Amino acid sequence: MSSQAVTLADVAVEAGVHPSTVSRVLSRPQLIGEPTRTAVHAAIHKLGYTPNRAARQLAGGRIGAIGVLVPDITNPFFAHVVRSVQQGCRRNGLTMLLADTDQREADELSEARALAGSVDGFVACSPVAATQQWLQVVGTAPLVFVNRRANGVASVALDQQAIIELGVTHLRAAGHRSIAVVRGPHSYWSSRERDRVVRRLPGLVTYGPVRPDFEAGIALATDLMRSNVTGVLAFNDVQALGIVAGYRAAGRSVPRDLSVVGSDDIADAAMSDPPLTTVAAPVQQLGDAAFDLLARLLAGAIERPEITLPVTLTVRASTLGRSSTSSTNSIATKGNHR
Repeated sequence: MSSQAVTLADVAVEAGVHPSTVSRVLSRPQLIGEPTRTAVHAAIHKLGYTPNRAARQLAGGRIGAIGVLVPDITNPFFAHVVRSVQQGCRRNGLTMLLADTDQREADELSEARALAGSVDGFVACSPVAATQQWLQVVGTAPLVFVNRRANGVASVALDQQAIIELGVTHLRAAGHRSIAVVRGPHSYWSSRERDRVVRRLPGLVTYGPVRPDFEAGIALATDLMRSNVTGVLAFNDVQALGIVAGYRAAGRSVPRDLSVVGSDDIADAAMSDPPLTTVAAPVQQLGDAAFDLLARLLAGAIERPEITLPVTLTVRASTLGRSSTSSTNSIATKGNHR
């Protein structure tokens, strides 16, 4: 194996340890026992491990690993963001360490503390802990937020205003007059941003906060069936699919009894029965932008930019029950970078 092809992960496999242990041997050897240090250095010598030029430029001779935290790795949205970040790591000879926080602030901070010292920087997806708490945990390590804005922190987020406006406008154009919008957890920045938009739009019914998962969608379906709501914009696709499943289990029909719009455009949205209308997110671009921001910070950039990515409405059969057309189409919004 050539030195250019060898990564920190290869060294970990050869030494029989976790990549974070290799990182600690290289950065804080005093924390690692002598037998483990010996095994790691033997693997480095055997494989001829040296960070490639891109990794040296990005990591600046540091550990060569980054930490990524997500609230729910089973959610395809976050899984795709993680995959995109991991691809960036592989292209640059870096190792990615992943933690699932289960949407809990305490777990988020404890996982970040556990990674601190073993990584050069962090990508936090939809974090819920206070910004000041995050900054205390990471110290001087670069930090990028995904789908959250915070003063002094580099970030990349979706256009939350457009998500609400596209979904609601579509339902109204389809002839719906009693429209519900499902609120996500208040700890989510994206949910708070959507709430601000909903308050400005007249005549909407709100439900929640509701967890953005399948089971919560099934439970919510019961409440919707008891109302006069004919169209609903769910917080995300997973929740929307739960609503559809709840209606089906009760012998009801989507879209005849309820038109459903999701958000994200995960793979299951197009394959569901009926196929789900959704506000599509450029998830690959979201992960790419997050990695690129972190790479710039690792290379010494001072600016902490805020990037907003556009979303598009993809119309499918879950909202074709009233006056909307039957063709699938997309409506786009513009993002920005500041």
